[in-house]
Amino acid sequence: MTRLASHVHKRFWQMIRWPIEAIFGFALFYFARLLPARFASAAMGFFLRLLAPLTPWHKRALQNIKHAMPELDQLERDRILRAMWGNFGRVIGEFPHINSIVDKGWVEFVGLEHLRAIDQGGFLIGAHIGNWEFGPFAALSTGKKVAAIYRPLNNPLLSGLLNRRQRTYGGDIYRKGREAALGMMTSLRKGQMMCLLVDQQLREGRSVRFFGHPARTSISHIKVAIKKQAPLLYMRTERLGVCRFRVTISPPIALPATADDAAILAVATAINAEIEGWIRATPEQWFWPHRRWGKKI
Repeated sequence: MTRLASHVHKRFWQMIRWPIEAIFGFALFYFARLLPARFASAAMGFFLRLLAPLTPWHKRALQNIKHAMPELDQLERDRILRAMWGNFGRVIGEFPHINSIVDKGWVEFVGLEHLRAIDQGGFLIGAHIGNWEFGPFAALSTGKKVAAIYRPLNNPLLSGLLNRRQRTYGGDIYRKGREAALGMMTSLRKGQMMCLLVDQQLREGRSVRFFGHPARTSISHIKVAIKKQAPLLYMRTERLGVCRFRVTISPPIALPATADDAAILAVATAINAEIEGWIRATPEQWFWPHRRWGKKI
């Protein structure tokens, strides 16, 4: 098949698949929105726990957990992954109810004093664990605007869901890549908190150990934080129960004086080690299907 024919074939299937995916995605969103938050969370958790193990993503998740935690036996891996799909389903079911869940006081915020002490822009570093959508509300609860970086969805027809989230945050949003690198500086100047989930593979990133294996890791925020001596804090999200969460903000991470390669690697290694600790504590709450170690795993 020629390159042109391949491109035409790909576009043709996108024109068919994208509307179907969009209809399904928005139908799921509005269905969950019609339900009470706790029921939507439980229902979506039940369906994904039941159906997701039948998909190719489950196979990828199993490969990843074997790679990261080889000491676990198969029975324990299966238990963790079933619970993981249940947690991810709950994240989907809770998405339309995020604001109301916060307003009802179902999210416990710990360490807000560290945010209140900041009188400039900074970085909040988190991961896809618990329900990561609640992390930015720690900054919002202290009156700070939240900036974010996004990767365009494979299906552009679903971008409305992304825009809805950012309207809640109130800060700027930047496309992953060069725009994001420049956007970090802009957000800092505006005094916004840049919330980043740094547990995914970044092809342009640096190889940093994660669960004992090299993983391409984002370092651009570390460079900016060191150069501008901007505060960089951990933002850990935990699921405590049915629509119950804890978001813990750490004191600012100690940063080196200069942004040389060794210093950047040391900070990136410490961040990966911290996130690894969160995952080991509650492995069923991390999203294992991410290609954290690339396609070869």
